[in-house]
Amino acid sequence: MTTRTLMAAAILISGVSTVAAGTFTFSNTNTIVINDSASPPTIATPYPSTNAVSGITGATVTKVTVQIHGFAHTFSSDVDVVLVGPGGQNAVLMGNVGPLNNPQAVTNVDLNLDDDAAANLPLDTDLVSGTFKPTERSTFIFDFPPPAPPTSSLMGTNLSIFKNINPNGTWNLYVVDDTEANSGIIIGGWSLTITTTPLALAISKSQTNAVLSWTNAVSGYTLQASPGLSPPAWTNVGIPPVVVS
Repeated sequence: MTTRTLMAAAILISGVSTVAAGTFTFSNTNTIVINDSASPPTIATPYPSTNAVSGITGATVTKVTVQIHGFAHTFSSDVDVVLVGPGGQNAVLMGNVGPLNNPQAVTNVDLNLDDDAAANLPLDTDLVSGTFKPTERSTFIFDFPPPAPPTSSLMGTNLSIFKNINPNGTWNLYVVDDTEANSGIIIGGWSLTITTTPLALAISKSQTNAVLSWTNAVSGYTLQASPGLSPPAWTNVGIPPVVVS
């Protein structure tokens, strides 16, 4: 949160866009090929697959879900997927899920990864289409090859890590195959669904000053002041903000 203290007869905060709150979906429908080689882990093509988010101004993230379209693989527990946000935040979506013994090849599986889902991705049965919590098998934690950031922690399986960030920027989906002899594909690419809430602004009094507080997770706004409303003569407030948390 950022705080500024100022004395003024009038205050104006103006933004560059009216788009603030709501639910927005961004999709990259390009196919992701899950490669296999004799030297795992093997990165997918492309690596990463990207989604560019823009135009959401004056808002912070309250919820993120990810949709994977048309997943197919001959041994799904070989596959690991991590989502990385524009600020480097990351959440492992899939980590060695599905059975380790006698799996069946899966095709055309559509997955919706959601923290609020009723169940985890299956660890002992083959993947099926549906809505599941991001899931990582605890005995198979490893770091994704660069340029993916370090992710070797079960703490990284929660999409809530993206809460309260600025949604704008490039989101990256990194996919690897960590064991040889099987391969797959995500035929329809992936989608990112972001729910946002407007920039929170609070105004309080401190002696003769007005104290304005707002989240510092978003940009694109200007704080201005004027000695009166008629005629308005707005000028930028030059008081440096104080970051309090």
